[in-house]
Formats: sequence, C-alpha cells, structure tokens
Amino acid sequence: MARHKELGPGPAGRRRATKDLPVDEDRQQADEPGGNAYAYWDSRSDEPIDAEVIEEPESEDDGSRAWRERLRDRTRGFFGQKTRERMADRDAEHWIDLDRAEDEIEGLDQREQLLKLRAETRLAGEKYMASLRDSKLMVPGFNDEERTQELGVMHHVYMQMMMQSCLKPLSRGVNANSIIQAASMVMTMRMLAPDFKKEMDSHLQPLKDKIQERIDTRTRGMVDSAESGIAHRQRIFKDVPSDARRERLIGSTDPRDHLTKKWQKRFDAMQHRERGHREMFTPDSAAMTEVALMENAFWKMREPGADAGLIRDSYQAMRKRLHEQMCEDGLERQEVVQRARMITGERMEYEPELRTMFNGVAHGRIVKAPAHEERIAGSDRVRTVWSGEFDDQLGQRLPEDGMFTLRRPMGADAHQVQLGETMKTSMLDALGRGDQEGYGGNMLGYLVGFAAQKQGLDTSGLPDMLQHRLDQSEVMIASMDIDGLSTEEQQRVYSNAFVDAMEAVNEKYPDLEAELKRSLGENWQQTLQTAVDDPGAFFEDQRLKPRARPAGPWHEQEAGPQSDRPSAEADSEDYQPV
Repeated sequence: MARHKELGPGPAGRRRATKDLPVDEDRQQADEPGGNAYAYWDSRSDEPIDAEVIEEPESEDDGSRAWRERLRDRTRGFFGQKTRERMADRDAEHWIDLDRAEDEIEGLDQREQLLKLRAETRLAGEKYMASLRDSKLMVPGFNDEERTQELGVMHHVYMQMMMQSCLKPLSRGVNANSIIQAASMVMTMRMLAPDFKKEMDSHLQPLKDKIQERIDTRTRGMVDSAESGIAHRQRIFKDVPSDARRERLIGSTDPRDHLTKKWQKRFDAMQHRERGHREMFTPDSAAMTEVALMENAFWKMREPGADAGLIRDSYQAMRKRLHEQMCEDGLERQEVVQRARMITGERMEYEPELRTMFNGVAHGRIVKAPAHEERIAGSDRVRTVWSGEFDDQLGQRLPEDGMFTLRRPMGADAHQVQLGETMKTSMLDALGRGDQEGYGGNMLGYLVGFAAQKQGLDTSGLPDMLQHRLDQSEVMIASMDIDGLSTEEQQRVYSNAFVDAMEAVNEKYPDLEAELKRSLGENWQQTLQTAVDDPGAFFEDQRLKPRARPAGPWHEQEAGPQSDRPSAEADSEDYQPV
C-alpha cells in the first residue's frame, strides 16, 4: 500500500516539512465512496422498492451494463468543463443523427441524402461497437471457435445495416426516382468505404452470380496458365546439373506468385468462398472491432469478482484471431491501426473514460497531438485536420504504426509508480532544457492538480504549461478511481508520487532551492504556500500574469539532442508496434 512519505534533507541539511496536497473536504461530492468504488455501486442496489410495484428481475447482462454505465458516468465527472462541453456537443450531434436516420421524407437533395447516409453509417458503427462491448466474448468458458462465430454474426449484422441504409429508398416503391436515389446512395457508400462493394454485391445476387462466374473462370484460367508455365520451365531446365541454378531458372513453383496483385486478390477471394463464407472485414470494421474488443476486456476485468488474468487471455486470443482474419481478407495492418487510432482519438474527446483504458494515456504519458493545417488538393485553401497522431508528454511524435495496449486493473503502488514517473519526466525535461518557467509550471500544475479537480475549480485561461499539467492530473485521478481506489487512497498515492518525483529532481539537481528561486522568483515559498492554501486565488493570479513566449514541448524548442532528454518518448510498453 502507498504510505505517506517525507522529503529527504533539503539544501544545507535542512529537513523539509511534509504536507498533504490540498483538497477541500467540505466540497467533495456527497456521492463519493468511502471505500472501494465497486462496493459503493453494489450498495446502491439496496435502495427500497415500492411494495406495490412488481418488477421483472434484472438479467445478468442488464445488471452488468447498468454497473458499467454508473461507473462510466462517475469517471466522466473527473474531467473539466472543456470535456463536458464536448460531451454535450456530441450528444446533440447524436440526436441530429437519429433524426436524420429516421427521416423518410421524399425529395431530399443530394446534400441531405449524403448527410442522412453519413448519419446512418455512424449510428450503425456505434451500434456494432456497442454490441461487441456488451457481448460475453471475454467471459471464461467460450472457446475460440465460439468466439469467432459470435464475432462473425455481429460483423454480418453490421454490414447488413450498412447495406439496408442504401436500399431504403426502394421501400417506398420501385420507380425512377427511388432507383436513382438508391443507386446514388450505393455509389456514395462506395466512395465513403471502398470495400463496401463486397457487401453490396450480395444484394444483387443474380447479376453478381453471372459476373462472379466469369471472373472465377478467368481467374482459374490465369492460375492454369501460371501452372502450365511452371511445368514448362521444369521440363526445359530439368537437366541443369546445379540445383541452385535450376531453381533460379524455374522460379517459384507457387502459381500465385506468378499473378499480378489484382489476380492474386481474386484468386484469394475465390479460395475464400470455396472454404466457406465469412463477411470480409473492411479497414473501418476491423478497426472498430479491435477498439471494441479492448473496451469489452477493460470493463469485464473491472467487474466485481472478475478474474482479470483469464479475461486478458481471452482478449489476446480474440485479438490474435481478428488479426488472422484481417490478413485473410487482404487488409494492411498499418491501415487498420491508423483507422483505430482515429476512432479512439475522436471518441476520447467526448468519451473521456477511454483515456483511462490504455497504458500510457491513463497516466498522462501519451496525449492526443494537436490538429494541423493541410492544403486542400487543387486549391490554395487550407483546413485544420487531425489524422490519428499522438505525442508523448514532451511533445515527441509517437510511431505511426503503434497501437494502444490494454491497461489491466492496478493497485495503489502501481499507480504511484506510474504517476511519479510522469511527473519526474516533465520536470527533469524542463530543467534539462534550461526552461525555468516550464519547470515552475510543471511543478505548480502537479502540486495543485489534485485540489483543482476535487474542488471543481475553473482552470480556463491559464498558461499552457499549467493547463497541460492540470489536464494530466484529471486523467491520473480518474484512472485511480475507475480501478477502485477510494478518495483517501487517491490523495495519498498522488501526494507520494509528487514526493517521489521531487526527490528524483533533487537527486539530479541538489541545489533545488536555487532552481525554485530561478523558476518562481525570490518569493517562491510564498508562491507555493498560496498555491497550497488557496488554489482558486492562485489560478486568478496566474491568469493576470503577463505571458512570456511559451517554451513548452508543443512549441518550437531550442533544446539539445533528443537523446539527451529524459524519457524522450513514451515507454514502448505503452503501445504495440505493428
């Protein structure tokens, strides 16, 4: 268990006094648990029920979903005003999507049809990911064949929903207008998802069968021709004395290697059909599946009484099978990873609990990179886009082929180690670059981060460095809470981690008092005391201070070589390379 710690001897042998990081106990929410978060939610089930109301007993699935939603909503409460505003905006967008998807008015123009199709596509994706998240794929007892079969069924339903969205205009009658609308939506879907034609063809069966028969005939002809060529070369060069030279002259004996990429894909598809049908994954559906499987495992591991080890084994088996199916379907892993990072990053904006799900992200070491400008093809206009980039806490770009790794439930000691590492890295990096203002912002941000979150203080309008550290503190505290640590444990772990980080800084920079003077001024002790005693007043003072040119990792830096900086990028365990 984490224990209160004291700083070692300070400058000139003076001993530092210990003090808990500030938190206003009077303003803590009344619904915060006194102990384990899981026990707290379980206790809510003991509330009295009206004796005249007879309700059906709650199923196991409904109870698990309700538990998850309560814990999810509780976790969202740890994030600040900006996140809540994004959540409200996304909720409004969701209702607009629902209205558009249910709109059966005829005579929609092309833009309205496209918006309707996009809404239906997005809702179908959300429903598919929710079905995976709610499934029992990770529950011990399923074998690999059963998991693969259930996953295939859910993926098939998703593809059917996509197809039905395109053919919906025909439900109002077959006429010239409805046919044109359906054809337009199908072609639009082709442009939105190039692999969508695989599902579309199944609804055009008679025509598809004839076309496919001719393609298969031509494919077999190409394969037969390649096999004949191999046999011919074998006959010609059979008397070559050197085995190595004979093999080089004959070449590969696999007919597939003598086909172009187009015919290889057709040959593979033909063999796939002959093996038995399974809906082929698209990059989008494969990415959604990968993210949703991680969500499923994350929540299942945190259910009361769950065996996290067995669930992790089930998750790894499902992920391995998914990757095998992606390979069978001819998908590039890099393309799927890129799309999965896009899905995750976008959802993190309005589903902040996802930030607690992944190693590195949960403790502030990996953050979503800022959007960038790119030129619109064929014009002089630019637009601001984000295309799946993530940075480490120092602003260094993470490898583009890295995918997030699932975070297991952690105890107090494990959280303390991770928090301390994040804080230490930030402060040592600033000192190593000679950025005294950055060091001060890092230290003050971590110092008041716990109190700022617990007291619900307004953190808008603060200097960038301070704001980034406060944002880190939010996800740190939320990650501890979702793992079941009580408020008292969270404060103790956070305080100890801060002490650990300061001790590490003091070890590398023994004259810490001089560094504090350079960073915070001659009255550095008063600054720290104000921050501890009244974080709200401290924030107001920071808002009024003149802003110097920022020197944080998200701006142009005059730093030395990256290799000289502490922990120049997130730990490799925080993401899995392709």
